[in-house]
Amino acid sequence: MVLGLFVPPVFVVSYAKELGNEDTKSALLLTILGFIDIFARPTCGVIAGLKWVRPRCVYLFSFAMIFNGATDLIGSQAKDYSSLVVFCIFFGISYGMVGALQFEVLMAIVGTEKFSSAIGLVLLMEAIAVLVGPPSAGRLLDATKNYMYVFLLAGSEVVLSALVLATCNFLFIKKKSSVPADKLKNITVTDDAKAEVCSELDEEEKGAREEQEKEAKKEVIKEEEEEEEKDNKKIEEVRPESVTVDVQEVERFLKEPQQNGDVATCPETCL
Repeated sequence: MVLGLFVPPVFVVSYAKELGNEDTKSALLLTILGFIDIFARPTCGVIAGLKWVRPRCVYLFSFAMIFNGATDLIGSQAKDYSSLVVFCIFFGISYGMVGALQFEVLMAIVGTEKFSSAIGLVLLMEAIAVLVGPPSAGRLLDATKNYMYVFLLAGSEVVLSALVLATCNFLFIKKKSSVPADKLKNITVTDDAKAEVCSELDEEEKGAREEQEKEAKKEVIKEEEEEEEKDNKKIEEVRPESVTVDVQEVERFLKEPQQNGDVATCPETCL
């Protein structure tokens, strides 16, 4: 596409000079082309953003390239200045459409994930084509001495690239893109279901953990109580029976006479 896309703007001024026009009038053709291009790009962008056009932007881009190539083919038959002005008007429209849709179509084909690497490769190939296209057209002009063949070659290259793009999109690219779309829908549905299941499982796990913690706390409390009971029983077992003294026996012992025959007159001082 790029091999023939940039050829007409390079040779249209010299083509007008060969037809016998002045330099200023010939240079005005590029001004007309650029002025039309300024308004064609945003207009085409608005049209491409419509709901029913956006899914078919590849075919709109193919139409823009066919329009551009057909303009070159018809412009090759120009014989006066007015016909070149008409050629520049239609070429500016088609050129603006191609420039506005190029990268949008690239994103639609490769996707957003591969767009950054794809745009670098596309710009590299375009730079090579721009470097090769106009000099090759100049060699053809030197060999034929006729601008008609230059414009015919440029137009045929652009039309051929448009047909290849539209055919490949219809046969291969569209089918490949539709299959992943279904898979993505299924993946999104399954991801949502998995997320719901995971959330339910998390709630169940949290509830089970809380129950386990409660049971563990209860077991610890029971073990502590059992240990306390065991300690109390051990203390009771260790305590001797002689420690328990009856109060009445003590009073009797204090009131009764001692073995030495003395009476305890002061019970508080007696042992």
